[in-house]
Amino acid sequence: MKQQQGAPIIIGGFYRSGTSLVRRLLDSHPNIYCGPEVKFFRDFFGNYINDPLANLRFFSSARTMGIEENQLLDIFGDAFIKAHELAMKLSGKRRWADKNPENLIYLEQWHYLLDGNYKFVHVVRNPLDTLASLNEAGFRKAIPEAFEKKVELYRVYLESAQNFQNKSGIETLVLRYEDLVSSPQDTLTTLLSQLDEVYDKRMLERFYDNNRRSGIEDSKVSRTRSIQGDSINRWKKDLSAEEQQLTVERLQCWFRIFGYSDML
Repeated sequence: MKQQQGAPIIIGGFYRSGTSLVRRLLDSHPNIYCGPEVKFFRDFFGNYINDPLANLRFFSSARTMGIEENQLLDIFGDAFIKAHELAMKLSGKRRWADKNPENLIYLEQWHYLLDGNYKFVHVVRNPLDTLASLNEAGFRKAIPEAFEKKVELYRVYLESAQNFQNKSGIETLVLRYEDLVSSPQDTLTTLLSQLDEVYDKRMLERFYDNNRRSGIEDSKVSRTRSIQGDSINRWKKDLSAEEQQLTVERLQCWFRIFGYSDML
């Protein structure tokens, strides 16, 4: 399906890959509304680690009404999209975007709700740096504590997105974190052209503005005042030799796919 101009933008990328930075940059564009994360699909599927209140959550209890899951998704998915559209209008913009790391594993649901009319941006980062940063962040309700399980979850997210892309034929716009921080204007100009938008220099001037709204978001990005690549190659000091080896062994095909073969 050919996407219409001005179609919604779905942004995904494994945790600590730079999706929050991309979110704030796109939200600073005069035409695009992209607010902090709203955990619709994670709540809908109850995708949390050791949630003691799982059976009391809204969607869990709603399933006891006898309504089929796809019907529930129709009802509340439509409401979620309408909420995006209302937030977009309130912001005075004409296009909305949704940013969530979990969008990598919920592309099938997005595709269904939006009838294939969307643009998908996959933010990627050197897996070694991603996992080094993730060790620091924790995210214990979403990410397992054991390093090996973090690597496995990373693989699952990437394979899920790749499998859906192969099945659906949907175009994926890959944005490398390293390209963004080393050459932000050129990288954004290319991305926006792919999104049928035009680069606006105010994006780099205002992306750190507190008016970008607060919410569920990587806390580091709210303290960022300029785009910088200080965290590139942090894996060299933050990952043990065993962690480095495990990452390369388990994710080596993704190093190649996303252009990190020099790490192998």
